[in-house]
Amino acid sequence: MDHDDARDEEIVSARISGVPTRVLARRHHCTGNEIEAAVDRRLDYELDNRQRLRLVKLSVERIMALMTPFYERATKDKDVAAGTLCCKLEERLAFLLGLDHPTQARVDVYAVERQQQPSSYEKITAAIMRVAERVPAAQREAVNLIHKIGPEKALALLNAEIEGNGSAQNPSEGNGSSGPRNDVT
Repeated sequence: MDHDDARDEEIVSARISGVPTRVLARRHHCTGNEIEAAVDRRLDYELDNRQRLRLVKLSVERIMALMTPFYERATKDKDVAAGTLCCKLEERLAFLLGLDHPTQARVDVYAVERQQQPSSYEKITAAIMRVAERVPAAQREAVNLIHKIGPEKALALLNAEIEGNGSAQNPSEGNGSSGPRNDVT
C-alpha cells in the first residue's frame, strides 16, 4: 500500500510539473488509464462552486502578492518589464473576477440581422393588407360602413331596400350603381 501511495504521489507530482501521461506510463510500466487513475485517487476532491470560489480567492491573493514588489519597481524605478508584468497580472485578475468585459457592449451581427427582419405578426399583417388592397374600393367602403352602423342594422336596411323595390337590383344597373349618375333636371 505504501508503495502504491509513493508511486501515486510521484505520478501526480510529475503530471503537475507537465510530464505527459505516455512518458509516465512507460516509466512506471503501466497504461495511460492507470496513470490517470492514480491522478484521480490523489486529487480526490469535487470541484463545486465553493471549491471554485476558494481557488479564485487563492489566485487573487497570489496575484496581489506577486504584484506588490513589481508595482513598486515599475513606479519607482520606471522598470518597463515590471510595468508590463503588472499589466499582465491585472489582466489575469480582471479575468478571474469577471471584470474583463469591455465598457462598450459587443454587437452580435446575427442578433442585429434578426431584429431588422419583420416579426411574424408584421408579416401576417402585411399579407392581410395586401389581400385587402386587392378588393375594389367600393367594396371596402361598403364593409367599412357595415362596421360603422353594425351588421344587424346594415342587414335590416338592405332587406328593407330590397323589399321596398320588390326585387333586388344589380348594383351595376340603375339606382344602385357606383358609376356616374344621369340626373336630368
